[in-house]
Amino acid sequence: MDRLFRRSDDAPEPVPQPQLEPMHVYTRDIEVAGHVRATSERMTDILQRGEELAFLPEGADPANPDSWMALAPRSVLLVVPPPYVSPPEKRLHRQTQQVVIRIGAYLVTGTAHLRPGYEQDLFLRATQPFLPLTDAVIASDSRQVAYEVVIVNLGEMEELREA
Repeated sequence: MDRLFRRSDDAPEPVPQPQLEPMHVYTRDIEVAGHVRATSERMTDILQRGEELAFLPEGADPANPDSWMALAPRSVLLVVPPPYVSPPEKRLHRQTQQVVIRIGAYLVTGTAHLRPGYEQDLFLRATQPFLPLTDAVIASDSRQVAYEVVIVNLGEMEELREA
């Protein structure tokens, strides 16, 4: 029996499935839950670079390449990123400011964490097109949802004010 079930040197290696992290995306037309591949980077940093992001809609087969969508950062309004805890040595002291942002059909309230000197200049579109808010609430005509973090595309916002 041992001879029947020995491992063949010609057997294909198993293909590892990617580690997936949950992510929620809001655009002007749709709101979709799904997943992205796990990474050691903050989602804000990935979005700031403007590179397309591989996104797997909820319920799609991660092993099927046709299931993955290319998500262009400029096309999103809001992103609820995967959970991420930055290493203590990378954390910078930031000034906090309560803000309200109108973007598309949504009103987002939350806490902006701004670099010193930017407290009075919330319009950071040129240097920081995506602004993460903590303790955020996304409200629309039909509902209101609270999230730990929401990343806002400042290039698409219509209004930004202090809360």
